[in-house]
Amino acid sequence: MSDLETMQLADLQAWYQKWYSPSNATLVVVGDVDPDAIFELAKKYYGKVPARPVTPPKKMLAEPEMKNQLRMTISLPAKQPYLIMGYKAPVIGYAEQDWEPYALEVLAAILDGGDSARFSRELVRGKEIAASADAGYSAFSRLPDLFLLDGTPTDNYSVGDLEQAFRKQIDIIKNQPVSEQELQRVVTKVIAAKVYELDSVFYQAMQIGMLETIGMDWRLLDQYTDNIKAVTAEQVQQVARKYLNDDNLSVAILNPLPMQQAAVTHKSVAGGHHGG
Repeated sequence: MSDLETMQLADLQAWYQKWYSPSNATLVVVGDVDPDAIFELAKKYYGKVPARPVTPPKKMLAEPEMKNQLRMTISLPAKQPYLIMGYKAPVIGYAEQDWEPYALEVLAAILDGGDSARFSRELVRGKEIAASADAGYSAFSRLPDLFLLDGTPTDNYSVGDLEQAFRKQIDIIKNQPVSEQELQRVVTKVIAAKVYELDSVFYQAMQIGMLETIGMDWRLLDQYTDNIKAVTAEQVQQVARKYLNDDNLSVAILNPLPMQQAAVTHKSVAGGHHGG
């Protein structure tokens, strides 16, 4: 809020002038259209907008290699504790092997790809350790990103219990290759989800624009299905062993404080403002 409270109109104008320029924009048109006609319309409506040079982005510095696990605990008024585990992971264009990001996508779906996935089957419905348990990763990102695990334990278990349960599921994949049957089921589900996304013309445009804007070739969308189909059980095991380890991990825990404390704090702050 301090950013918004101190922001001036001139700050917004400077930001707009710096970044909102034709030289920093991508126009995407998707559908049954005539490309030549679209180009003429673009010239008609956008051609008159004056171009401005965009300040070159700063050179990206290499992030220091992690040597140890990072942990933090935050205490805030909340109803339930919450755990998030983030493993540093490469994305397309930054991986040592081109197949690794696709194997990481399949790995995320094995852990959390619907009711039949391992987190749901083992941790939510099975042992009932987790009220919620999720895994997330995207191969498409401007910079290397995180492979995320997050969740909330049930009332009979602690955040520590949930973390150990997550770790156990990861160890199982590291030590026991996924069966061909499970792999094919997961791959089919991942591909189906991507196909359903592309049913939306709007979403196609968004995906193309996003890839081009972050410096990736939009044709990666066309290659996605084949690359996911090519992922093997051994590759899933390899990326789990390579990236899901403690030296690559940051853990954040939300320790819930009583909710009435939030109300007391809010009342105190409001009273302070009033008094001021």
